[in-house]
Amino acid sequence: MKNYTVIIVAAGNSSRFKQKNNKLLYQINDSNTVIEETLALFLSDPFCTEIIVGVNDEILNFLLKKNYQDQRFQFVLGGLERVDTIHHCLTNHKIKNEMVMIHDGVRCFVSLDFINKLNQTFYKENYEVLIPMLPITETLKKVNHCFVEKTINRDEYFTIQTPQVFKTVLLYNVYDEYFRTKNKKIIYDDSYLVELFAKNTKIHTILGEKQNIKITYFDDLKLLNLGK
Repeated sequence: MKNYTVIIVAAGNSSRFKQKNNKLLYQINDSNTVIEETLALFLSDPFCTEIIVGVNDEILNFLLKKNYQDQRFQFVLGGLERVDTIHHCLTNHKIKNEMVMIHDGVRCFVSLDFINKLNQTFYKENYEVLIPMLPITETLKKVNHCFVEKTINRDEYFTIQTPQVFKTVLLYNVYDEYFRTKNKKIIYDDSYLVELFAKNTKIHTILGEKQNIKITYFDDLKLLNLGK
């Protein structure tokens, strides 16, 4: 395995969480909030030598009060959209490692074993991009104005998770290209930028973890018996 940098996206306003507090600050167990649990995971990995956290003012103030002083940390104020936050992280801190993982701050249930698997596979196979995926098990239909248009072959579609792994040079290049364009598209994940601006680069996939859910709604926590 190889040393890597992680960029953790933690600048959202949790508009869909429908609770008083930001979902990143939800107390997930006796000791940690969601964002603290995510940070603890990467702090426990000796191969993670840089942790860049894209934050808003609320999350930054919380983490500073918690005295996150590890030398691996770099906090960067994010932007209006996720893509802006990551761009700020890239341009405000010169990344030292050749490998970068980008991870959603609200995905606090990913395992260190899986992080190690990503690292090992990416390095061993000399990939430029590696993203985790899960097969869709529900029936998939295209719906327009509450009416079904057709049923989709779900075997051809997958949901995508983070961390996504990139060679650092490639990540800088596709972000630079995106911010040079005048007609910016909605960017759903970072590998989409590779699709748009590095069309000859293969995006490799690996089977993800079912437990690695993205906390979006409060009901997501209820499903895990964590919602109070």
